[in-house]
Amino acid sequence: MKLEKPIVIAINREAKVKIVRNKFTRPADILSHYFNRITQAEFDIVETTSVLPSVIFKTNPEIKHDGFSYYIFDKDIMIESASEQGFVYAVYDFLERIVGCRYYTKTEEYVPSDVNLTIFFEKYAFEPILQYREDFYKGFEDEIFCEKHKMSPASKHNGWGFWCHSFETLVNPKEYFNEHPEYFSLYEGQRVGTNAQLCLSNPDVYRILVENLRKHMEQNPDALYWSVSQNDNNAYCQCEECRKMNEYDESPMGSVLHFVNKVAAEFPDKIISTLAYWYTRTPPKHTRPANNVHIMLCNIEANRGLPIEKDTKSIDSKNELLAWKKICKNVFLWDYCIQFRNLVSPFPNLRVIPQNIRFFVENNVRSLFSQANREYGGEFSELRGYLLAKMMWDPYCDAEAVIQEFVDGYYKQAAPYIIDYINAMHDALEQNGGELSIFGSPSDYEETFLTPELFETYENYFDCAENAVSNDLETLFRVKTVRLPLYYAGICLKYGSRQKQLDMIAAFTAQAKKTGLIMVEEWSITVEKFVTNAIANLSE
Repeated sequence: MKLEKPIVIAINREAKVKIVRNKFTRPADILSHYFNRITQAEFDIVETTSVLPSVIFKTNPEIKHDGFSYYIFDKDIMIESASEQGFVYAVYDFLERIVGCRYYTKTEEYVPSDVNLTIFFEKYAFEPILQYREDFYKGFEDEIFCEKHKMSPASKHNGWGFWCHSFETLVNPKEYFNEHPEYFSLYEGQRVGTNAQLCLSNPDVYRILVENLRKHMEQNPDALYWSVSQNDNNAYCQCEECRKMNEYDESPMGSVLHFVNKVAAEFPDKIISTLAYWYTRTPPKHTRPANNVHIMLCNIEANRGLPIEKDTKSIDSKNELLAWKKICKNVFLWDYCIQFRNLVSPFPNLRVIPQNIRFFVENNVRSLFSQANREYGGEFSELRGYLLAKMMWDPYCDAEAVIQEFVDGYYKQAAPYIIDYINAMHDALEQNGGELSIFGSPSDYEETFLTPELFETYENYFDCAENAVSNDLETLFRVKTVRLPLYYAGICLKYGSRQKQLDMIAAFTAQAKKTGLIMVEEWSITVEKFVTNAIANLSE
């Protein structure tokens, strides 16, 4: 086997390679920018191959799903992909895997410094299993940060016209209900025009919905995915015709999927998505998704403290995925990764996330939406967001190494204590049954991973962590920020003396203000309201 020689990128701040863009300007610019930051040399971007060593972008139409490869060929570095997006992903991956860059948050990254940069590597090629990957954290709304992690931008849902809960948009009760209540669900004996569903057996509903959907598609012709899906409630139609379809399929999904299949036939060049959520999670016994129908399965009821595949408390979520797998080649899974009722509360699910993602992809999940915190901040938002991105790109990467790498790079000398905190909390959860709800609160875990004794242990870890970085103000700020959940739990559980409580409230308030934290609950509780209530409860 021929051994390739190392490639000299720069010597003493002088560039020794050129970048051949071959019409791919953006990835070439990104590579030139980072090479400059690393070596302090200026790198020429040229149109055609040079006699000098080069980095060459070469189109390979056989590569799928934004995959890529890079390798050394003679004197050159070859980067191959099928699209500009794939080349951008390749560049960021190359800079990370081969050169040593790290992208911790949208504002914090590590770029090595080496004015005499020489590299050598074996050929690397990768095509992701998950064709759509969305990490729904606030930081991942930044498109450049998403590209660094090969994600779709959070909240923008690239390629989508309608995302979900579209019945009300397509047949709006404010427009139709007064004159045509029969368009809407007959629920518990009466037609419902508010917080209801559609009567899917009504031919006029089908006609109106298709007409309105066509108009939206004309306004957004590039969108491939269009959701035709239930509103966010369980008031599905119980009229005689809808009931017959549901009884035939032994699931309320029967009438929904029958309707969606008809809509999909009108738009063969689009993918029509619908929800398997709440009352439609159970697959229909007979009706099958059309080839261009896309099932978005939501596992909102699953326990988050143990892997879904092995957890008896999550048996329904497991079986629903396995049932959809049998009749659907491409399942879109909507997963839930944080505690929505208490966004800043400790939520030890970092060990479960990798195991769940592997289970998903092994059972026909090819698109994954990991719903995290739509608000700024939250418990371990930086670390969890980083882990989710790594696991969605490569479900079989070493999750422990990913966590360790992030903690080492982001928390520096405080890292050993942060790791001890993570491990102690996860161990306590697992040893006490692994019960963890996305709608839970600190009081639910007072006898498992948030006991008074463990709370004191966690505090000692953070005291040591802060002392370790006391002379590094930037890292100290990060450590104080990641300590907010512990303060939050201690305040909620009223741990310690009254003075201790006041000190925790003061520390929480000060750091929350510095970080820009606003919400501690997804729906209504602000930091200000939480602190006001905490002080009032302390006075009682």
